Amino acid sequence: MEILTLRTFKAVVDEEGIKGAADKLHTVQSNITNRIKKLETELDTKLFNIIGRKLHLTLSGQALYNYADQILQLEYEATTVILRNKENYELRVGMPETFAAVHMPLALKKLKQNHPQIRTKIYTDTSDKLVFSVLNNKVDCAAIGNAPQHEKLVVIPVVKEELIMVTPLDSEYDPVLFVRDPGCGYRKHAIMWRLEAERDNDELMLMSSADGILGCVAAGLGYTIIGKNMVVGSRYEKSLVMTPVSHGPSYVQLSIVYRKDSPLESGILTLAKLLTDTSYAK
Repeated sequence: MEILTLRTFKAVVDEEGIKGAADKLHTVQSNITNRIKKLETELDTKLFNIIGRKLHLTLSGQALYNYADQILQLEYEATTVILRNKENYELRVGMPETFAAVHMPLALKKLKQNHPQIRTKIYTDTSDKLVFSVLNNKVDCAAIGNAPQHEKLVVIPVVKEELIMVTPLDSEYDPVLFVRDPGCGYRKHAIMWRLEAERDNDELMLMSSADGILGCVAAGLGYTIIGKNMVVGSRYEKSLVMTPVSHGPSYVQLSIVYRKDSPLESGILTLAKLLTDTSYAK
């Protein structure tokens, strides 16, 4: 069995189909199909059943998936260890855009100054998607809110972000709660707040960026529940009122997560410490 074939098989399972796997691996669907057929021929067994329009693993497929995950993890670790042992190495760090804008810059600056052997590469996505990226070695670690408990993950708390209700300074506002994309940690807290505050009749309005949310709130189009550091220092700060939340959790715990036994653990721990130190220094 070739590594590429195993990676293709795992991608079909993880992405729930041929099309998703082709998009993930940047190839055409026929290549995915041919690799799966080749693997089934090599193993003389069927790996998938088609039920409706969806692929479902057979018992053999379920067994192979577990081994494929372990093999690909070992391949990643072996490659990473060799690269780490050179004079410098790359650390792929995932984070939501808001974290990248507020919490990460100073820590990355100090990392570059004091640990030049570590070159960081940044990826942005929602917290939920970043957990998947860490588990599948798309990134080496991620800074996320509300980190889940998972047997394969190490979670290091680094920053407590105070939650606030944000309303416009000089005008009435519509009963509209502005939130980010699904998978955003702040969104989850905002929806929880709306329920506990008995304002579940307020309309939900989706925005793609925190800056866009604050602009709409400043214009009187609604309100939001968000981290305080998202507002402090923003161009809209003087046009907004910040009030501590009166329902639900008062803060979001931001953490660094990475896979257990990561070969880059020392670099990840260095970044986590810098994040903790810089957050207390603010």
